[in-house]
Amino acid sequence: MKQTSQHPRFFRMTREVIQVWKYSGRSFLLFEFVFKLLTITLFGPFFFVMFHKILALGGFQAVANQDLLRFLISPYGLLSLLILCPFAFVLIYAEFAVLIYLAYYGIQRTRISIKSILLLVVTRFPKLWGLGFIGGAFYLILLFPLFSEGIGASLLPGLRIPGFITGELSKTTLGTLALTLFLACVVILNILFIYALPILVLEPFSKFSKVFRKSIRLFWESKWVLIRTVLEWLFVSLFLLFITIILLIGTVMAGITFYKREFSTLEINFAFSSAFYGLTLLSTPLFTTVITCLYARYADQKDIQVPLKSVDKEVKEGQERNKSFVRRHVNKLLTSGLVLVLGWGIAAVWTDWGEQQEDWLIMAHRGDVRSGIENTMEAFEGAIRAGADYIELDVLQTGDGKLAVIHDQNLKRLSGKNVNVYDLTLEELQQITLKQGGFSGKIPSLDEVLDKLPKRIKLNIELKTHGYEHNYVDTFVETLRRHHVENNRIIVQSLEYDLVGQVKKLVPELKVGYIIFATFADLGRFNADFYVVEESFVNARRIASAKLAGKPIFVWTINTEEAVERYYTLGVDGIITDITAEARAVIRDLKEPVNRELP
Repeated sequence: MKQTSQHPRFFRMTREVIQVWKYSGRSFLLFEFVFKLLTITLFGPFFFVMFHKILALGGFQAVANQDLLRFLISPYGLLSLLILCPFAFVLIYAEFAVLIYLAYYGIQRTRISIKSILLLVVTRFPKLWGLGFIGGAFYLILLFPLFSEGIGASLLPGLRIPGFITGELSKTTLGTLALTLFLACVVILNILFIYALPILVLEPFSKFSKVFRKSIRLFWESKWVLIRTVLEWLFVSLFLLFITIILLIGTVMAGITFYKREFSTLEINFAFSSAFYGLTLLSTPLFTTVITCLYARYADQKDIQVPLKSVDKEVKEGQERNKSFVRRHVNKLLTSGLVLVLGWGIAAVWTDWGEQQEDWLIMAHRGDVRSGIENTMEAFEGAIRAGADYIELDVLQTGDGKLAVIHDQNLKRLSGKNVNVYDLTLEELQQITLKQGGFSGKIPSLDEVLDKLPKRIKLNIELKTHGYEHNYVDTFVETLRRHHVENNRIIVQSLEYDLVGQVKKLVPELKVGYIIFATFADLGRFNADFYVVEESFVNARRIASAKLAGKPIFVWTINTEEAVERYYTLGVDGIITDITAEARAVIRDLKEPVNRELP
């Protein structure tokens, strides 16, 4: 029978969640706290070590970009999937299973120890294997993480499409349509499979196809209630966020009054980061509570196989043991809890709070596209006005061996003409009118750029390839020497590792960097003067590997003020961005003095 209630509908789900947390709240928080610590200290390092052992076994210790494809399609790539995916699946399933059991027992107004729930979870493992495992792994490791930012598992909080992919797709109508269609499919599938987790945990299914079919049926029966619940929790979340911000502002104001000085932006950000990291302990348990409550409302109770009566004695005995233990060790528990909370807070914000950096570089990505078409002189002039430290620009070789400043090897996106750079001479290219964002312009040559810009702003020149080059590096180096550009006014970068080495060999005094959009290796393994890493692969460990190698690390392409602030505080050496003016303003605010005395 489906559960019914005579309570009024207004904030019904909120009241149900509060009722569940009366019985399971402490267990939710304790389990999430411990599981996140284990993920940081044990599970995460295990996956890291195992994956790098497999890379080393196959001779792939220092691979990046396209070379990663060789690893993925190699026997060693298959070996990594066969070893690591089952482990990841078990850990993700175990975390959600414990939370769902806690929520279900809370719905039944029953307290149960985490130890007993872990035993229940272990008994479920044999039923997860078989032909249906692939479907479950696909859902928990790929599909759900694409949707679960902020409510996901500790091991895999969320997955995002790399920014450089979404950015490039968004520049064309077809690409925008494809991206929108893909994201819509991800959202729709996750909504249809919203009850898959509680079904998988609370019912005896072993075939994931049956789990998914039942989830779709339950979704259809509960769709209007689900919509109301989403709206209700959107309101509740905004209210809680508002209260949190008010409390933080009050704390800061009290601190200003007490210490008689203003706090720096970094100090305030530290306080906010600490608070919001603390909220991550709540987000996943709250999500599983809401979904389990809805599931319990609409599921047929005879399908749910969870022992209730058999735990009553164990619960009472456990409560007595816990009370006795707490009475005897109350001081030790309070001290240990305080140390753990402080330690977790410091570890959590460590990667989001760094020292102020004096020499932090902002590079305008293809110039300033709000002033002109990308990679044109108008965009470059706009970047100078916006306060960029460098202009990042792209170079391709034309059909007659000249060097043109253009990103795309085909001009259809910017001109509407389906012609390739390598099929035309420089003169023919410069006769084509480009159009973008309400602007029109012409393709400049590298000679034009080097003749006009290096005395006014530094340049970061990316050497791009299309596969039809002739003496490309020699031509580029000869062009630099012909213009007598000082080496401290120009740096060079490329996605092609061979090009990095060739340029460095011909011009040892020139700073040459390696662009990386995907790698699992420490950056110090790559022989380059600096690294330019796509933001999806930037983390504290990768930054540390660059610092240990004594090389600067830059991040591309950073296009929100929040991301600018994050990477500044993470300790990278600069960014490549489309929002130069906003980035400059953010850095100016972050560099405000720390110890300004109040009157």
